[in-house]
Amino acid sequence: MSSFESSVERYFPGAMPSSEYLAGVRTALEGLGFDRDHSLPLVSICRDELTTPFFEAIEAEWGSAFQLAGLGGIPALGWTGWNAALGHIPDRDGRGGLVVFGFPHIGIEDDGTIGVTVRPGQDRPTPTCGALASICERARNGDLPTEVDVDDYEATRLALRLVDPVQPPPDLVELTTLALDALEIDLWRALDRFEAWRDHDVTVWCGVQIHGHAQDWIWPRDAWHCGSDGHRRRVPPAGRP
Repeated sequence: MSSFESSVERYFPGAMPSSEYLAGVRTALEGLGFDRDHSLPLVSICRDELTTPFFEAIEAEWGSAFQLAGLGGIPALGWTGWNAALGHIPDRDGRGGLVVFGFPHIGIEDDGTIGVTVRPGQDRPTPTCGALASICERARNGDLPTEVDVDDYEATRLALRLVDPVQPPPDLVELTTLALDALEIDLWRALDRFEAWRDHDVTVWCGVQIHGHAQDWIWPRDAWHCGSDGHRRRVPPAGRP
């Protein structure tokens, strides 16, 4: 087992290549009656360029996607953006399909180092996720923001949302998990506010995107299906029984 694989298994047990994950998602959704022509993917991932291949792979499976998120993968579009997204869903006999993906991301280098990536064209590792790494560093230094800075809106809002200054997360892995918790809460808060499930079958797939040099990996944590009754039912995360 390589150093990269050892770190993946230690911090994100059960992670799998992103292509394997998306194939599992497709199989699960087809079993629930979803199809590409009558579904809209909504994607909540960080705007970092490293997340682009995963976004493109989702679009290859499910068609053009609506982007939800900003730094850290947390939804950043507000109610106006959500209202627009939910108005774009194709339907069949008056009912469409909504396929929502939510993933913060983290880098793991070939030597197993957590939270960094040597990006194309660079010769040194840089933080991944840069926004979450910056917040983690500020927490360690006792320099967390005390209010939202309009000139650094997303990062300061994220820090206030995720970090308890009295008991900050011990490392970037824990902070990434906190971002995943917040992301999933925000996704369902919006979907329930607009009662998206009244007119559309809804699925939500959440986890952590992990960057390696050979390929991206996915740690699948949660998967849900919600029909017209508004009741959330767990779906086995892709690739798991």
